[in-house]
Amino acid sequence: MPVVSPATVLVPSLSSPIPEGLNLIFSPDFPLEERGGEAVAAPHAAEAPWSVARVGRADEALRHVAQEIARRFGPVPDGALPERAPGDVLGAYAFSFVRPSFVSPFASQREGVFFGERVVPVFGLWKDVDDVTWARAAAQLRIHRYRDVDDFMIELDAKDDERVVVARCPRPETLGAAVAEVVASVRKSRSWRGRWFGAKPFDWNCALRIPPLDLCAVRVQEELIGKPLAGGDGSPIGDARHAVRFRLGWDALPPSEPGPITLGRGDMYERPFVCNGPFLVVVLGASPQDEVRLAAWIEAPEALEGATPDAS
Repeated sequence: MPVVSPATVLVPSLSSPIPEGLNLIFSPDFPLEERGGEAVAAPHAAEAPWSVARVGRADEALRHVAQEIARRFGPVPDGALPERAPGDVLGAYAFSFVRPSFVSPFASQREGVFFGERVVPVFGLWKDVDDVTWARAAAQLRIHRYRDVDDFMIELDAKDDERVVVARCPRPETLGAAVAEVVASVRKSRSWRGRWFGAKPFDWNCALRIPPLDLCAVRVQEELIGKPLAGGDGSPIGDARHAVRFRLGWDALPPSEPGPITLGRGDMYERPFVCNGPFLVVVLGASPQDEVRLAAWIEAPEALEGATPDAS
């Protein structure tokens, strides 16, 4: 049963600063926002395939969201929703489950890298992966930047219209600053100059090692509590909660035995894309809109513990 991750915080906006020692997740899927002293429909209010939301009488809205989560996504993560809600106030509840998957699965290892002082599993590609797996999975990769082992950006082409951009970079002041750089880099790579003069493709001199993630965070939208619903009868919002679950690397191939760079940074490679320290993940929709569906700054090793491929 998935549970809310103790070291992961769901932030209300991309302008949120990045504190040390925590994972941050941003999702634009909550249906309401505070504006002018009222609770108004958010720009992303339309329900997406990866989310469910309901605004209405609190007990009815909560029951609807819980039933939809169970029907569409499986068990409700422990702590994601309150056990009950009062029936005499308005409630707004939302749950997002972002879980990119890949047409050609990546390899995985149980003991992949040191993340801080903890050994964590990884998924990706390295030299001892078989040729067929390597060739098929590598075709899903696009390198946007490689400066050194602590400063790179690589895109993983996922199923449907999703793309996952993973980056290591100096700590940004805000999550939004990091996301803006990702979107700018993606668009630059699409330009004619990027196509002709961009980074070399992923090849056998590269390694990709990313810790798999299964994170869940909840935020009570305090700024909405007590605010009347715009266009309503003046009744205030009595409860407003957004829960987000994010899984990455869950569909990798079964783990292999440790390879020659186990627990290392990948120094055997010219360009190692190894996430063994704080890193950024941005899930984008189709180009050219490049809609940000989720952004996460991963820093706390505690949240990565036990996140093995094919975990439930």
